[in-house]
Amino acid sequence: MSGEDRRKEHVRRLLDTPPPPVPQELLAEAVRRGERLRRLRAGARRFLWVVGAVVVAGVVVWLVVARPWAAPEVPVTPPLTGW
Repeated sequence: MSGEDRRKEHVRRLLDTPPPPVPQELLAEAVRRGERLRRLRAGARRFLWVVGAVVVAGVVVWLVVARPWAAPEVPVTPPLTGW
């Protein structure tokens, strides 16, 4: 019997046997952990949306105030010549 045949036979025996009994408290524990994980993920998603909105608002305010696309103002007036 080759190694592959032994592995196939082992898998067949595992699949033919009935599954072991599951403790009753395992379901309640899994539900509790799943709810906690769902709440944590929802909170993290909400937090990231708020941070993203604050960043976008900050960029918009900076664009309105700084106007980086406009030419910089000249600090002095040019000399008057040719009067």
